Amino acid sequence: MKKSNGTLLLSAALALLAAADLSAALQQPVALGSNSTFVALGGTTVTVTGGGTITGDIGISPGLAFVPGVPAVTVKGTIYSGGPVAARAQADLTLAFNDAAGRQTPVIVAGNIGGQTLTPGLYKSTSSLAISSGELTLDGLGDPNAVFIFQIASSLTVTSGRQVILTGGANALNIFWQVGTSATFGTTSIVHGNVLAAVSISVLTGATLNGRALAQSGAVTFDTGGGTSIGTPAPGSTGGGGGPAISVSGIVNDATFLGPVAAGSIAAVFGSNLSVGQSGSSIALPLPTTLAQSSFLISGFAAPMYFASPGQANVQIPWELAGQAQAQMTATVNGTSSAARSFVIAPFAPGIFTVDQSGTGQGTVLVSATAQLASAATPATRGNYVSIYCTGLGAVSNRPASGAPAASVPLSFSSSQPTVTIGGSAATVSYSGLAPTLVGLYQINALVPTGITAGNNVPLSIRIGGIDSNTVTIAVK
Repeated sequence: MKKSNGTLLLSAALALLAAADLSAALQQPVALGSNSTFVALGGTTVTVTGGGTITGDIGISPGLAFVPGVPAVTVKGTIYSGGPVAARAQADLTLAFNDAAGRQTPVIVAGNIGGQTLTPGLYKSTSSLAISSGELTLDGLGDPNAVFIFQIASSLTVTSGRQVILTGGANALNIFWQVGTSATFGTTSIVHGNVLAAVSISVLTGATLNGRALAQSGAVTFDTGGGTSIGTPAPGSTGGGGGPAISVSGIVNDATFLGPVAAGSIAAVFGSNLSVGQSGSSIALPLPTTLAQSSFLISGFAAPMYFASPGQANVQIPWELAGQAQAQMTATVNGTSSAARSFVIAPFAPGIFTVDQSGTGQGTVLVSATAQLASAATPATRGNYVSIYCTGLGAVSNRPASGAPAASVPLSFSSSQPTVTIGGSAATVSYSGLAPTLVGLYQINALVPTGITAGNNVPLSIRIGGIDSNTVTIAVK
């Protein structure tokens, strides 16, 4: 998702704090997006051990390995091992990491900052940073909304037994450690805040992290030592606390995780506390408008729902919103409603689904008249057809009711004809419209050009109404 204006430095002059260094500018929090419900996010693996309790959601992407350890830890949250929720969290982590790293006019710190007292602001280390010779005190100066951001070019190390102490109203929610490599918290140490690491995070035996451990490419490992070593900071930052909230720019095309969306299409909604638990995998048709005590109202129309979890819900944008340029969405969970979130509705918002649900790589493209992916194991043949599954192609004939499946007879044809490009060449389209018996899913049947170069990663994209889709790959022989 794109960063909102709320994640940027305050415009106008720098607001100087009474006891702060004169170069320390007042900061706004780093927007975590869908990571607001996560306590641990790893690129390869999340390993927990030592018994006790972990409070918050756990995600792994693009890896899949969640290792519960011995003794196993009780996780008060949802574990997302791969899949779209974890992938979205990683995408939002990249935005948050870049936001924190890009803040300007920092106070320079270096080496060991143990024994110091720091006030709200932006701090930067051009190499590694340690808390090793004493406790680090973060003084909020009486402001519970005060923000601390640490830009660390290399590693962050808190040695065994050392603590980060919060005074003056400082809140772990508003502390951000942007770490260029890896963070290590020694045994029985205590740290507060959101740790955004490019590589890995290790919370050693009995250490306490009152915050989030979010790692981009590597592993998150923690050993509770039998206690509660890690948890999202209060208030209301896990799926079990606070009311529902839809993230800024959190309403996106479910195939690409980008905006805008089109009427009739499948959309993903990201936020926090969007449901009570997670909906099941089997949903009856027509789609319900309530799942897991969660419902969504879009400009007065109840949205049909495919899936609901605390961090993400998938809905159909009602067909009735065709022709509108903007709409407002409100989430209601267990009787409590979120603030309304505005979003753009476009006539066309083409997105091709992918196998790993990331929006790139192997497309959800079948060898025509089979259930086989056009992948390396079963490539498409030049001169034969493939079926491309996508969403956001706009108006159709024989339009079904919102939430209802498309008919097989007569078919629902796209009102506008898309163009398909495979391997750099135009492909003949024989059908474009809704996939029969399904909701919000479009199907395009296209002839693989005979003159293209065969391979396992042949690019494929579509264009409709002057709007390009994402580019996916297929295998062609």
